[in-house]
Amino acid sequence: MVLHYIVSKRSSACLSLRKKSLCDTVWPIMEHNLVVGQLLALLTAACWAQNSIIYRHIGAKAGSDAVAHIRMWIALPMILVLTYAVEGIWFPTSLSARTYIFLLASGAFGYFITDMLLFKAYILLGSRESMVIMTLSPVVTAFFGYILFDERLNLIQMLGILTTIAGVAVMVLLDSRRKVEKDERDTKVKGFVYAILASALQSLSFLLAKFALDETGPVSTNLLRNIGGLLCFFVFNFLYKRNAVQHFAVFKNRRYLILLILAAFAGPVLGMSSQMRAFTLAPVGIVTTITQVTPILLLPFDRFILHKHLTASSLAGTFLSIAGVAVLFLAA
Repeated sequence: MVLHYIVSKRSSACLSLRKKSLCDTVWPIMEHNLVVGQLLALLTAACWAQNSIIYRHIGAKAGSDAVAHIRMWIALPMILVLTYAVEGIWFPTSLSARTYIFLLASGAFGYFITDMLLFKAYILLGSRESMVIMTLSPVVTAFFGYILFDERLNLIQMLGILTTIAGVAVMVLLDSRRKVEKDERDTKVKGFVYAILASALQSLSFLLAKFALDETGPVSTNLLRNIGGLLCFFVFNFLYKRNAVQHFAVFKNRRYLILLILAAFAGPVLGMSSQMRAFTLAPVGIVTTITQVTPILLLPFDRFILHKHLTASSLAGTFLSIAGVAVLFLAA
């Protein structure tokens, strides 16, 4: 599978660098440290939870398109600095043309199309509900891994897929039976569609990255994917929609800007880097399972901050989906 493939590729950049970098000093100390790997995976889940809350909050006021766009400009210099700190280079210059194309395309699907759809889902559906549906992404990745790369699934992995789909079905179908206004129902349907599409396209993004990960390190991979997404935002917002100036103007609001900086650092920078490093310290099944607890981390926020009534079907769907992903990747 894609994530399994990532783990098998140790950061060759760290080994080949002549310059002294963070890889040479700090990370070897943590080598083979299962506990640290698990903690990094939990940190990743917390980062995604924080991201979904902030994006929903400022997206409802500033617009989800503006949030998705400006976040990428904020994240880019942070990822550049992290690439130099970790791998000793500012930019990978010795990759094949195919690798550049695949990683830029991966960023276009992952950071541009997927995130725009997901941010809309946050607003229409809710943070936790959207993240539950996003647990379909590793399932879809496993399916297309079989179609494209002949990565066969055993019975336990199939059970994991069915359990995950059942969890989403429980939340979507049973929760929709309660009496709601037509406008609210239509809004939730749109949110579900956006989240499902985001899940499928995120899988496509991972599959594109799979072809390139044997040539570059995880942080460089993230840098090129970020650039691919940012190029799409530039074309779409500067040249096509011509609304980039309005997007930047929205974040003259200091409060919105500070929140977005925090989200950009926690998500594309800290969250993704923590996840990539966790893969080198703990088994991929354990790391992936822990990072899927984001919807559970959002339950207290929904209940005690937003004062949402958590239905039995919503809770059951959340835990079923995470259980399915756990079975799928622990069986790998």
